[in-house]
Amino acid sequence: MKRALLGTTALIGASLGATAPAAAESPIQLSVGGFFRTAYMVVLDDDNSGPNNTFQEPGDDKAEDGVFSDAEIHFVGRTVLDNGLEVGARVELEGEDDSGDDGDQIDEAWIWFSGGFGEVRIGSDDEALANSCVLPPGGTANFSAFSPNQWGANSLNVVPPLGAVSNSACSGVDDRGDAQKIIYFSPLFYGFQLSASYTPNPDAERHGDGVGAHIGMPPKGFVDDPFDPDSDADSDASVYLTYSHQGNDWGFTWGGGASWEMGTDDSEFFNFNDQDFYQTGLNVYFGRFSIGGAFEYFHDLDSFNRLDIPLSEDHNAWVAGGGIAYAYRAWTFGAQYSYRQDTVRTESFGFDTKTEQVQQRAVATVNYALGPGINLDGEVGYTWRDRDPGTLDGTDEETDDDYDGLELGIGTALSF
Repeated sequence: MKRALLGTTALIGASLGATAPAAAESPIQLSVGGFFRTAYMVVLDDDNSGPNNTFQEPGDDKAEDGVFSDAEIHFVGRTVLDNGLEVGARVELEGEDDSGDDGDQIDEAWIWFSGGFGEVRIGSDDEALANSCVLPPGGTANFSAFSPNQWGANSLNVVPPLGAVSNSACSGVDDRGDAQKIIYFSPLFYGFQLSASYTPNPDAERHGDGVGAHIGMPPKGFVDDPFDPDSDADSDASVYLTYSHQGNDWGFTWGGGASWEMGTDDSEFFNFNDQDFYQTGLNVYFGRFSIGGAFEYFHDLDSFNRLDIPLSEDHNAWVAGGGIAYAYRAWTFGAQYSYRQDTVRTESFGFDTKTEQVQQRAVATVNYALGPGINLDGEVGYTWRDRDPGTLDGTDEETDDDYDGLELGIGTALSF
């Protein structure tokens, strides 16, 4: 698979090189853009703890309100050669400094070549499914029922094995979403467009991950810990196809694709299954009104077999939901709903157990276009979750198996 993809890349490079050398009409010109999103949110949720609680409720000892921001500055350099080939580079600088172990001042950075053949990107960017996927209308820059910029509900899972999950319906298998990769976007052909990506090292994005100036190849990300295992696929691949049609005061957009891990490493203790995700979405527009839905299936999320003891885990999940929006002058009113179900089956020393969790989220949103690139938005959202069984031993003791939270938010979104 790697050889085939590298061969394809070589053919693209050969086709570009076959053109007679040409000087650029002008040197690469730099432009600056970006966005700044901020929101004030209030959350009212489960926050009690007591003698009948084995674990703290998710909202216990959490702030009831807060101000949250997300900002990036985009530096884009581009030029067009005499032969029509466009060449450029894009670097996205984070507006906030994350100084943790995964801190990264740069979000995405890539170069591109585009022309009649489509566009090729090389660098740190989302994979094809995450880049092109279709999500329902009704969300805003800050708020959504799926995986929004601002998620106020404290929907963390204290009881394993589910961890912290959102209702994302637009996720690929890369360990780091912006891992270094090659992405291809085809030209638009009768409404169809194909995108495809190849990620050689799915957890490697930054120089510190071994993908900067280097001697030797980057290490694999496997952590051989029997109590906290981690794995890294040899490589990932993703494809996504979209189709759009515009009629007289109506239209629709459909998209569908998949993302795969290839060759997940084994260890002394674990044999991990390759993950594979599948997504589709459809939006229909009628004048000022739009409606749509999306679905994503996550196969083999952290599914594994222990090699030293008789223990295996099979984790699958799916997300489905929809949304509507109505635009009137500078106002857009929307609503979205999402439903996520996780199913974990564990076999240990001859005993089979099944844990199932359902997390639902509904939001009503409003957006007001104050001016070009200046938006005000708000939401009323409700998130509720139920786990069966609620505890590890299957008793009815109250834990954090059930959760509900009401969130109120108001925000701004500036783009420049």
